[in-house]
Amino acid sequence: MNQTALATADLLAIHRNMTLIRLVEEGIASRYREDGQLMRCPVHLCLGQEAIASGVGAHLRSADGLFGAHRSHGHYLAKGGALQPFLDELYGRRTGCCRGRGGSMHLVDQEAGFLGATPIVGDTVPLAVGVAWAERMRGSDNIGAVFFGDGCFEEGVVHEVMNFAVLKKIPVLFLCENNQYACYTHVGERQPERSIHGIARAHGLAVWQVDGNDVEAVWAAAGAAVARARAGEGPAFLEFATYRMVQHCGPDDDSDLGYHPAGAMEAWRERCPLRLAEARLIERGVERATLDALRAEVQAEVDAGFERARAAPFPDPETRGDGVFAPAPEWPSTLENRAAPRLIRCAQAIREATAQALAADERVFLIGEGVPEPHGIFGTTKDLIQEFGPARVMDMPLSENGLTGACIGAALAGMRPVMVHQRIDFLYLALDQLANVAAKWHYLFNRPVPLVLRTIIGRGWGQGPQHAQSLQALFGHIPGLKVVMPVTARDAKGMLLAAIDDPNPVLFIEHRWLHGVLGDVPEAPYRLALDRARLVRKGRDVTVAAYSYMVLEALKAAEVLAEHDIEVEVIDLSVVQPLDLAPVLASVRKTGRLVVADTGWTSCGMGAEVVARVTERSFLELDKAPVRVAYPDHPLPTSPVLARYYDPDAESIARAILPLLRRKRRPNEEAVFGRLHRQGNRDVPNAQFTGPF
Repeated sequence: MNQTALATADLLAIHRNMTLIRLVEEGIASRYREDGQLMRCPVHLCLGQEAIASGVGAHLRSADGLFGAHRSHGHYLAKGGALQPFLDELYGRRTGCCRGRGGSMHLVDQEAGFLGATPIVGDTVPLAVGVAWAERMRGSDNIGAVFFGDGCFEEGVVHEVMNFAVLKKIPVLFLCENNQYACYTHVGERQPERSIHGIARAHGLAVWQVDGNDVEAVWAAAGAAVARARAGEGPAFLEFATYRMVQHCGPDDDSDLGYHPAGAMEAWRERCPLRLAEARLIERGVERATLDALRAEVQAEVDAGFERARAAPFPDPETRGDGVFAPAPEWPSTLENRAAPRLIRCAQAIREATAQALAADERVFLIGEGVPEPHGIFGTTKDLIQEFGPARVMDMPLSENGLTGACIGAALAGMRPVMVHQRIDFLYLALDQLANVAAKWHYLFNRPVPLVLRTIIGRGWGQGPQHAQSLQALFGHIPGLKVVMPVTARDAKGMLLAAIDDPNPVLFIEHRWLHGVLGDVPEAPYRLALDRARLVRKGRDVTVAAYSYMVLEALKAAEVLAEHDIEVEVIDLSVVQPLDLAPVLASVRKTGRLVVADTGWTSCGMGAEVVARVTERSFLELDKAPVRVAYPDHPLPTSPVLARYYDPDAESIARAILPLLRRKRRPNEEAVFGRLHRQGNRDVPNAQFTGPF
């Protein structure tokens, strides 16, 4: 299609698409009340904005990835999204495009290249950048694009990824529909008196300012921006001036509520994009009868679609929990011990796994703050950039939320990103993308997100309240996100390789004190299960289920207590989500006593979760109430005097165990605690543990 002159036949085809969008939106508005018990979802209509979606959509291929937001009915249809699954979704039917799980605000048509719409403002902007980034890495001329409103321009994540898109010359279009209102608040009350497109230009983006109600102007600007992106000239920002004709959410005209200046709605109705397009078609010789017939044909298609949607079957309620995770490969939980061990540190094992994954699969890339620096994040990424080059191993801007979203987008496009956040504390900044996007995508859209996020608990040496948090319980609370905490070097390598092969988002949490721990690690690649806890020491008297570094402390406590004829059974939980309690339940049935040792806070932590589940399932097998060993419920102070007794250790675990034993079996406490105290300062981790597992 010529980018400078829109032929009459092409304008007529685009006008048909505009008409389809208009009649669908009017159909929703007219049926919303009468079908209120059937169409039970919020609806954000785009009446008055049809020219933008249609003019842009005319230039996009099915292989170009387009994302929308909560007001994306028109975007979906203009990209070629199938009408019937969309209407079925409005009615919550199993034949809907999201199988009844998303409603109006969550739409997808993978074949058409409409890759998803979500209602959290700004969420899909980094995804479009990531999809386009993946296309650039593959060397194709496909592009990414995303629609959003003027209110979205106030979100920080938008500016984070605009910066990244310009930095990397990513072929993505930022499509801003400026209808002047975010919900019910005028842009003048939310933003200083300056142009949105001016701020975009300051980011270094190519910019177009367009009359969004003039479909030919939209088409021309979009064509130029698309051609530029396909040619490798980088991203563009298009600001379309427009106005929506109905309220923010729902089918009504809210002009009577005082949100709009007097006469504003009437003036914009005079500039209705369909009316303007029809006038131009008539000027070019298209007869009114032809336009009327086109409208009648589309109206019949839309009406029939609504009737089919009302009659479509509902989902089976038993399927409501299906699809939280994409099916993943099965891996063993352990490896056979070898006659000739190869001892390396955990940090080396993580680096080796990463290098083997990069070598084996060109879709894998590594990104993170400080990844290429000489020390290589405690040695876990050291010299990988020299081995694989800056296109595969790269630093990133300080944009935790935006770049996490971009990596999610790249994963949706088939890449296998491994992203490193040097401190788990930084993931608070990326929580939106992790919880609202990565963890929900497969459940909503049946599309896997093969993303690994490595992150580190940075305890010790005065790290203080904001650099030493242990947040596994927070992320374990999010369905759809796998969370693992390997302990040994062998587990770290095998679980990281399994995580990279997994089609789901995996949060891979490393305790910094474990990086220096030696372990027996095979050199050849291998994978270990991401969904199984395991028994690491047998015992008959008490069960200790532990996470991360606390496994080593539990084993130290067990060794000392064994000298007093107390047998402690130790379970390495290692997996936060999905939590595997089978070994714990089996052990508790034998010992009748449970201590859970966690590296997080006591309240609402993983210790509380394990205790609750064991109590629910094995209450009658318990001789005593379970006990939690975890951090006190206050932040970690920096001063060594204040921090000294913050971290639980082997002594803490032993002190929790002894009251659970019958009095006649309790050893002399001074002997136990004196021995444990002599084993080392609480502030200094044991870096030489090689253990039997």
